Amino acid sequence: MISIPYFTRRDLFGRGGYLELWNIAYPLIILSASNTFMQFVDRKFLASNSTLDVAAAMPAGILYFTLFSFFMVTANFTSTLVAQYYGADDRNSLLGAVWTGFYFSVGASLLIIFALPMLGVALIERGGHSPELIERELEYFYALIPSGAFACLAAPFFCFFSGRGKTVPVSLINTIACLLNIPLDYVFIFGWGPIPALGILGAGIATSLCASFSFLTILCYFLSVDQRQFPTRDRSGVKWDFLRRLLCYGTPSGLQVFFEVAAFTLATFLIGKLGSLPLASHVIALSINNMFFIPLLGMSDATSIVAGQYIGRQRHEIARRTAYRAWRLGLLYMCLGGFVYLFFPTALANLFAPSGAAAGDFAEVIDTTRWLLVCAVFFNFADTLKYIFVGALRGAGDTASVLLITSGCAYLVMVPGVFILIHVVGASVVTVWMFLAACAFLEGGLVLWRFRSNRWQKIRLIQHKTAAVAVDSGEPAVL
Repeated sequence: MISIPYFTRRDLFGRGGYLELWNIAYPLIILSASNTFMQFVDRKFLASNSTLDVAAAMPAGILYFTLFSFFMVTANFTSTLVAQYYGADDRNSLLGAVWTGFYFSVGASLLIIFALPMLGVALIERGGHSPELIERELEYFYALIPSGAFACLAAPFFCFFSGRGKTVPVSLINTIACLLNIPLDYVFIFGWGPIPALGILGAGIATSLCASFSFLTILCYFLSVDQRQFPTRDRSGVKWDFLRRLLCYGTPSGLQVFFEVAAFTLATFLIGKLGSLPLASHVIALSINNMFFIPLLGMSDATSIVAGQYIGRQRHEIARRTAYRAWRLGLLYMCLGGFVYLFFPTALANLFAPSGAAAGDFAEVIDTTRWLLVCAVFFNFADTLKYIFVGALRGAGDTASVLLITSGCAYLVMVPGVFILIHVVGASVVTVWMFLAACAFLEGGLVLWRFRSNRWQKIRLIQHKTAAVAVDSGEPAVL
């Protein structure tokens, strides 16, 4: 019998154990890795095209995500409702939550298509970047808008599967879409046959085409499931009580991501004022970091799903232990990433080296990127703490507290600090990243404090059909 602390037989195979977490997490990790690889190829192609293209991709891309993230994350809260209803064995309510999430997404998609472009253009034009960067940022932003609408429309149908722990179809469909994006990127960026070379505009078009593929595929799959088990075609009306819960608990989750990404967008635009080369180093370091960090988000989502299901079964102590187990797995993974960052930084940075005459200024970019990756090691350990326990709190519906913590850290500490470092102190991009890592530790510590307070156990996100109460076996969860 295994007796290593925190890795006992019960931890490995028991309820909410490492095996159960892994069975739900690994398809989501594959999905996250596929998205990361797609973004890496996208940045690689753009870097080969020009340093300006890769420098423009991050500000425009993160602004695009910022403006639609509220709707996307709110729609994705359907997964928490599905998880808890699935744990409570209430299939009718489960389907009602999915269709209600879809109707919310329809309204959100209309706003994304017709309202967000005007706001995005105004922000880009007032970002203070060079005219060459602004031109490319606008092209990329316009081309990405349809992908945001399709992603919102698809989200509730993906939640129907992921919330029940059926993460393989979710991963498979999105992975195929990511792989499809690679040849489309090449065709639209560099041109092929009758299709002209569109550069950064082509990268955005390829992303939108793949998002439409994901939506149509998951919609067809959702409608074709066994109707005797889940009559997905019969219960398609709006359930106003579910809409109220989605808005009440999902809106703080959406606002949390919106404010957090908006703050990071502001920081990125501020870093852009340091010049094109520091901004390129910032973008490349983030792109490299995504290769290692974004797959961890699959573990965060799995934590939310497993915790939500056990909360639906009224087994709160199992949900609590699940969060700590997920954190330990994430910590081991980040040790691997830290090793690669510390020993192979130049090789990683060279993956984004441009060809031809554009390579002249890249030596400075490589040197800066090496130091940014050292900062990323500490940044990632802090974010592992944050995202795993945010996932657990989201599974319980404790989204308001997460909103307060993340927005407070972002706008009371991070954004003012970055502004002062750049405009008053005249700090380098490396110093800015060191400060961002310190902010991440503060935020992660506050999220852990909230989780350990156990106040999330008092939230009643759903109404149970019965008042059955399960008794846990009482293993305390400790760090």
